[in-house]
Amino acid sequence: MGGGWTVGLICVAIVAAGVLGAWFVHKSEPEPSSGYAYVEPPVSYPVAIPGCATVEPPRKGGLTGVVTLRSFSYDNPAYPWFSGAKAGAMTQALRDALPGGVEIGFASVEQSLVFQPIPKTDPGKPTPLDGLTTAEGTVIRGDRSGSLRVTVRQSSDPVPPCVAGALDERRHLADGGLADTRDSWYEFHKVRTRTRSVRAYLPDGTVVDVDANDAVDRGHSSAVPFTIDELVTMATATPGLRVTTPVPPMTPEPPESCLFATLEFGKKKSKNHDQDTAARLNAVLAQVPLDGLTLDRSLGSLRPGGSGGGGLCEVVRATGAQGRSRLAITVGTNEPGADDDSEWQHGPTRQLPGGVSVREKESTTTETEREVTVTHASGSWIRISSTGEAVALSFAQLEAIALTPGLEVA
Repeated sequence: MGGGWTVGLICVAIVAAGVLGAWFVHKSEPEPSSGYAYVEPPVSYPVAIPGCATVEPPRKGGLTGVVTLRSFSYDNPAYPWFSGAKAGAMTQALRDALPGGVEIGFASVEQSLVFQPIPKTDPGKPTPLDGLTTAEGTVIRGDRSGSLRVTVRQSSDPVPPCVAGALDERRHLADGGLADTRDSWYEFHKVRTRTRSVRAYLPDGTVVDVDANDAVDRGHSSAVPFTIDELVTMATATPGLRVTTPVPPMTPEPPESCLFATLEFGKKKSKNHDQDTAARLNAVLAQVPLDGLTLDRSLGSLRPGGSGGGGLCEVVRATGAQGRSRLAITVGTNEPGADDDSEWQHGPTRQLPGGVSVREKESTTTETEREVTVTHASGSWIRISSTGEAVALSFAQLEAIALTPGLEVA
């Protein structure tokens, strides 16, 4: 990000308002020896960079700790240009801007090129993450695959000077904007990752970073899936990514995170399930009758939860006679030897024919959560919950969804 490789290490803890993240931002300087854990190409100076009238010397590296409180809400009065609808419009614009033949990997909402809420940081301590909304994920393009990360923010700061080692070229755009490009690599513990990045400074104050690499599934593909020119086009020629672009009427918010829906606090942990399994289950969910309820989006969008707990999940907003609540659907299959009676779980359980058990649970803090878990003899389980100040679904409605034929994974 603008002059150096950035590593984000997130320590996740459950808190009432969201996720507490500890980010360590490393702005590297060239290392002369491959004996170091982290190595970048050496930087020459003085050097001429196309598009730069002057070039400043390389900056020294360093390690900066940044603590952020990640909110699950898009409402952030500190950034009035941004909203859930704006995130939805930006997400669609980014997907439309992908070159032909590019597929987004099957992953959680957070890893599916969906713009996320702007993290909350200490207003008295500016950080590189302030004001950023981020969309990231794995992309596949034939035999090339890797990671794509796009960040957008609004800035009134002047464009920084060119710095040796931070960019290969500064492109001057017809509309007065600028685009800094870099095609590089880094090695971490002697494993090389190829990187391509663009930072665009646009006339309306939008700053867009587009970063791609060849890292995927703890390995590397044959090449970065995008050319520099393609990244420049994404960053500079996509009006929907600009902070001042109006949001089209009736634009929905992005799908809601179900990060915690697959996270179990006991021994129970689901196996991971592939996209074909999700497609089969989604077809079943799409046909579930929900009389008396209005949803903000149709059922049938199960994805990995992203918590490391395995399983598939989705979240929608349901409005009924009792009010509006968050409807979460999670399905999974127990790992061999997993304990289905973790101590943190409680509530009455009853047995149905065929070895099916039904557990009900209700708890109230600032909101009320009503939950039904159906477990089949095969180890397949379906958990349906409704959470809100006024719970929109009864236990009977939750159970009816969970017992829908065809939702058993095994």
